[in-house]
Amino acid sequence: MVIDKLLLLAVAFFIILMGGFLFFVWQNSRATHEKIRQLSQQHTLIHADDHARKLCIAMHQLYPKMHAGVDYLIKRDAPGEMPYIADWNAAEPKPTQEQLETAFTRVAGRSYVDLRRAEYPGVGDQLDAAYKARRGDPSEQHAQDALITDIKMKYPKPGVC
Repeated sequence: MVIDKLLLLAVAFFIILMGGFLFFVWQNSRATHEKIRQLSQQHTLIHADDHARKLCIAMHQLYPKMHAGVDYLIKRDAPGEMPYIADWNAAEPKPTQEQLETAFTRVAGRSYVDLRRAEYPGVGDQLDAAYKARRGDPSEQHAQDALITDIKMKYPKPGVC
């Protein structure tokens, strides 16, 4: 009789524990699906709307490591209205309208190639870093590569945000 009560108590505890675990998994699954839906909406908006794409590129100009749909949300309330930053999830301060306008003018009318070329390290510096890396000191090469990667993120190719 004591063994039956103990077994019953253990089975009940196990069922409650499994229920809690399944609830936890279900909640995380819902949150993940919501994030995926949000990213999909951002992707669709940015690729379908030139103004949203320009806003995204201006954001990359200001914060190269931020991503639409994760760190901030771009929304457009109705067709024909201008897109705007609706939600801000990043630790950095939200840019002001003046900062966005400055970023717009910096990238307006210039191709990503011109923008990248203006900030890339000089060819001589890159060759010097490559020479030093071949001689056993790759630190300068790593620094050059990190800088180039940051510039590529700052000025993405058209259609990519």
